[in-house]
Amino acid sequence: MNHSSFPRLAACLAILACSGSVLADAADTVNLNFGLGVLADSNLFRSASDAEHDTVVTGTLTLALAKPLGQQRFAFDATLVDYRYDRNDYLDFVARNANALWQWTLTPALTGRLSYVRTENLNSFVDYTATQPELRRNIRQNETRRFDADWHVGGGWHLLAAVNDSKQQNSEYFREENSYEMTGGEAGIRYQWPSGSRLQIVRRQSRGDYTGRRLIGFDIVPAPFNSQYDTGFRQVETEMAMSLPLTGKSTVNLRLARQQRSHDHFSQRDYDENIGRLEHIWQITGNLGVTTALRREVGVYQDFSSSYHVSDGLLVQPVWQLAARLSARLAYDWQRRRYEGAIYPGLAERRDILRSARASLDWIPDDRLSVNLGYQRETRDSSRSGLDFAADLWSLNLRLSF
Repeated sequence: MNHSSFPRLAACLAILACSGSVLADAADTVNLNFGLGVLADSNLFRSASDAEHDTVVTGTLTLALAKPLGQQRFAFDATLVDYRYDRNDYLDFVARNANALWQWTLTPALTGRLSYVRTENLNSFVDYTATQPELRRNIRQNETRRFDADWHVGGGWHLLAAVNDSKQQNSEYFREENSYEMTGGEAGIRYQWPSGSRLQIVRRQSRGDYTGRRLIGFDIVPAPFNSQYDTGFRQVETEMAMSLPLTGKSTVNLRLARQQRSHDHFSQRDYDENIGRLEHIWQITGNLGVTTALRREVGVYQDFSSSYHVSDGLLVQPVWQLAARLSARLAYDWQRRRYEGAIYPGLAERRDILRSARASLDWIPDDRLSVNLGYQRETRDSSRSGLDFAADLWSLNLRLSF
């Protein structure tokens, strides 16, 4: 986008701020939302040196439908997001996102959901490090289809089951986080107390295939020269989740799981890790609340020096209701990431510390218009040379609902 576009943007923002004889209602069958946003990023490509700043303008259009039919509820929304970059316009793209949901009820004791979710985003330059302009525009499309059922068998007992399939597709080759397709199912049990506390245990099993990869076995390239990029995997996860209201203003949520991934041909890429999240939600006063969370996560990241990473993190997120239509939010996220499963022995281990601090104001002048102003600081300190970065992001977003 050239600089002449900014006066037009300012005019559009003024129209948004001043318009509106049509009010939106969350109970409406059809809602239409328009959004405009401006993001100023001081280090777009998350570089250690020679940081390149850019301004991204987004325009958003969302059509949302919701309709109850007897005991059934149907909902659908489709969103177009137009991203325009001021200095790096080769990154421009239009994202097409969608959500569809059928909350079904067969009997009062047997209920469930059938859902579809599709998202499109530019791969984050925190992990995607292409330097050629023609490769930087790497769009990631994620799709998930899921059917789940909840059978209340009596008392506080529920039997749970689900099947799902998901797809991740990168528009450009992303070796560390390759495209894949995965299908699976799960079964579990939940007990819910009259107080609102609940305990749930679920077992998940999935089968995945990496797309766009050609298997190069040890018979073609022997170890230790084989890069060991597999074509398929199986994943098993056993999870225990608990929610415990401590008081009327405080709740603890706990999730503990063990996730195992085994590959079809190269066991060096396998992992078996404990993961989880401990979250405390506290409404301190009527105007002040804070969410605090500790977490451990595992993610695939395949190159010569790693197969996956394990992240330990801390999140602190207070929210102040300053007035009836004005609120302030802070969020601090700290993450320690270690990369495991090196293919070649003797390579230096990679360790990263990532930090993100954000402050924002939310203002709702009336029922149809919302305004968000935010500032965010992101940093990474890495044991690997050339991967440190710091970035400052300023954002302004307006949303108009009909």
